[in-house]
Amino acid sequence: MENYDTVKQDFNQISQLEEPDWNHNNCYFKYLMELVDRGCDLCLEIGCGKGELSNLLAGKSKKVIGVDLADKMIEKAISRYGYKNIDFINRNILDMEFEKNSLDVIITTATAHHLPYEWLLTFAKNHLKANGRLIILDLYEPKTLSDRLLSLAAIIPNILMNIIHNHSLRKDDEHSRELWRRHGEHDSYMTLKEIRSLAIKHLPNAKIKRMLFWRYVLIWQK
Repeated sequence: MENYDTVKQDFNQISQLEEPDWNHNNCYFKYLMELVDRGCDLCLEIGCGKGELSNLLAGKSKKVIGVDLADKMIEKAISRYGYKNIDFINRNILDMEFEKNSLDVIITTATAHHLPYEWLLTFAKNHLKANGRLIILDLYEPKTLSDRLLSLAAIIPNILMNIIHNHSLRKDDEHSRELWRRHGEHDSYMTLKEIRSLAIKHLPNAKIKRMLFWRYVLIWQK
């Protein structure tokens, strides 16, 4: 069972860190945005952090709701993008209520592993409009030989992208790495086999794609 007080404390500390220009989440934002139809009514981002992706969604949607457990993250998001068509909300998404069939897009990056996964899939099934999309970018536990080979293959491109975009061999300084390391001690991830099994159970036509930088994407259209 996830300890959300600990998660909130972790991300309140992480919110104060200098944000690198390139990381393993925002490098996929352009790809994720291609999955969002322009002119949609309402997008929900779960785990919006400092609002970078919500800001991109605001350019394609009439309204965006960005939800994050960490109040310091929401403060940063509001200070950066609060003047736009985005409602930033400091809540645990599990405690919020939405009208059924009311959302055009539900999107979450590096947050799904903090949520009850079956709850997330069922939430999408109940609250997306017809033709609405669930988009998940998250981490997984490498288990198979191909998982491990892809993880190894990502090392050199990761270094190159950090040099090009962050002007460093690594995206984080020592203090940042220590905060992320401490947070990672109580993180846990599912294998792709486990993710696929739950997707088949709840969202049979979901598409799951393994990505280069230790991530996968799940896409489901209602």
